[in-house]
Amino acid sequence: MKRTVRAFVQIFTVLLALTLVIGNASVAREDEGLVIYSPILGIKSEPKRLSIPLTITNLLGESREVSFNVSYPKGWSCDVFYGDYGISKISLRSRESMNLTLVIEPSSNVTAGSYSIVVTALSGQVKSNALKIDVEIIKPSLGIELTTTSAEVTGSPGSVFSFSFNIKNNYYRDLTLGLSAEVPEGWYSLGFLPSSYETKVISDVAVRARSTYWGVTLQVWCPESVKPGTYPVSVTVSEPSEGIREKLEFRAVVTGTAKVTLKTEGGLLSYNVEAGKTVEIPLIIENRGTLPLRDISLYSYAPSGWKADITPAKITALPVGENATAILYLEPPPGAIAGDYSINVRAWSMEASHEITLRITVTKATYWGIVGVVVVVGAIFVLIFVSRRYGRL
Repeated sequence: MKRTVRAFVQIFTVLLALTLVIGNASVAREDEGLVIYSPILGIKSEPKRLSIPLTITNLLGESREVSFNVSYPKGWSCDVFYGDYGISKISLRSRESMNLTLVIEPSSNVTAGSYSIVVTALSGQVKSNALKIDVEIIKPSLGIELTTTSAEVTGSPGSVFSFSFNIKNNYYRDLTLGLSAEVPEGWYSLGFLPSSYETKVISDVAVRARSTYWGVTLQVWCPESVKPGTYPVSVTVSEPSEGIREKLEFRAVVTGTAKVTLKTEGGLLSYNVEAGKTVEIPLIIENRGTLPLRDISLYSYAPSGWKADITPAKITALPVGENATAILYLEPPPGAIAGDYSINVRAWSMEASHEITLRITVTKATYWGIVGVVVVVGAIFVLIFVSRRYGRL
């Protein structure tokens, strides 16, 4: 019995020793070798340069030179970087780790889909685990986007219209974009400004990757002859080598301008009139704006004691481009002192007004001149008579 127990104890001891040896050997295999690790095993992105962090650890009992093997899709490029430097081999002491970066560049013609990158580390016959990184390429968003806070600008003929817009660059690279505009026939493009606060004219603009350039402004001059209405104005942003061409449509709303012009027939501004007599001055009222005029009142401002009337005193309606006539009647008082006087005449409506100043020269009546001549001649005869009578001619 004792022999049996002794034999059992010996067998158990041997088995225990073997278990410990095997266990230690297993631990040694698990703890020894090269291990490559990344916290990122799958990534979804538009086609662009990708940077994946890597950590390589030497669990061997000695220093080792370690190289890398990366498998990737055809046309792509993948490199291992340490800081800013691309590397092909590193040296690691026992139990040492190093942080690296795997830089992935998809091909220029890559299509949307799933792709795999596999990274392994090698040192002689020792090979690390295979680190697989799944890359899902998604369709890129629109290359550039043009936006504006107001697609409609209102102004009057003869004024400058300003159209502001923003350029968003969705690419992962900087772009220099050309600017061009289409304006209505007869209008004139004054060019693009970097912003509404600057005066320097530009023909292109540099937009950084994944950023927005704000407030590019197109200025357009509208001729005075343009009729009221809505006119299209468009802006094109392009980069031919990249195949980029985006268009943004604006609306220029031209409002009518009211303009009335008052003048005399023949354009005269000076007239003569005898004191106590009436002078008739023809007036012409013109609508030179782009809106019809209504209820145009005619006024005159004469010196005190003068009679001043305009017939008709009101024009009910005056269409665009047409004119109307009136007569200004002026009569200075009989005792008016000879000389020049100013008379203001005004055409006024709710929409527009215009005023002119006339110079009226007042002269004395003709018979007063005749009386003066008679007096002078009589005085001469008196002098002749006196001279002959007293012999002093």
